[in-house]
Amino acid sequence: MKKRKIVLIVCLFIIFLTGSRVLWLELFDNSDQPHAVKGQMDLRNWNFNDEHAITLDGEWEFYPYNWLISEEKHLESKKVQSTYIEVPEGWSSSLQEEEMSPYGYGTYRLKLLVNPEDKITYSIRVPSVRSSSEIYVNGRQLAKSGEIGEKAENTVAKNVPYTVSFEANGHKEIEIIVQASNFKDPRGGGIVRSIKLGKEDILAKETQWSIAMQQLVAVVFFIHAIYSIILFFIGNKEEKKLLYFSLLSMSIMNYYLLASDDKLLSYLFSINYEWGFKLVHLAMVGIGFSLIQ
Repeated sequence: MKKRKIVLIVCLFIIFLTGSRVLWLELFDNSDQPHAVKGQMDLRNWNFNDEHAITLDGEWEFYPYNWLISEEKHLESKKVQSTYIEVPEGWSSSLQEEEMSPYGYGTYRLKLLVNPEDKITYSIRVPSVRSSSEIYVNGRQLAKSGEIGEKAENTVAKNVPYTVSFEANGHKEIEIIVQASNFKDPRGGGIVRSIKLGKEDILAKETQWSIAMQQLVAVVFFIHAIYSIILFFIGNKEEKKLLYFSLLSMSIMNYYLLASDDKLLSYLFSINYEWGFKLVHLAMVGIGFSLIQ
């Protein structure tokens, strides 16, 4: 009877998560949006007032082992070689032709074509750039995560989401530059998740909705973990499957809070990059172990 209850709870978990994911995909379907082609995205016909936020996916210009903006030099004073890279995707195959390596640094650039007469305050949401980054809009730095560098010793790894807002100010073209370096994460470097662009209030609502949904899922897992422990102590203490189910729930919750787009646990606790990496993989071990048991 207890086994049936556990199986039923697991099935309900799966149905809940699958349903939430399908609902999310339906609400924020971006299949009809423009895509970046050869470092440029045409948004002159996109209605920012009525539409949801879009992703800046597609071909970005990429400058391996070069900064387009630094304290000493600016783009116009440098003659550097560029290529095109798919975003979101790790840069391992783009940094060096001879070998696949996630370690290095480089610059992404994307030009947005907009209507200069539109009086819109735009926002950009950057969920994950490994393992440190800074973003510029029309040559002005708006945010950063960690400290970028050309060597491991002068780089501070930090990968937390951030949002920036700006206006076109009469320009027909908006230049977005993301400079990144990775000497910590072996999984891959660069822009690994979709960057979102939208009208400031619309993107803020979508971000708040995303955070609320993640908090809800985390609370559901936490409640079930505590409930399983209570059942274990008031029932048959030899039935350890309840403890394994509690471990499974807590591990999934921690993985969700550490590895999702918003990395909510990083806002509650000061977790450095190394410990964040270890905790994510520890949660994965907990999930695997509890499922086997």
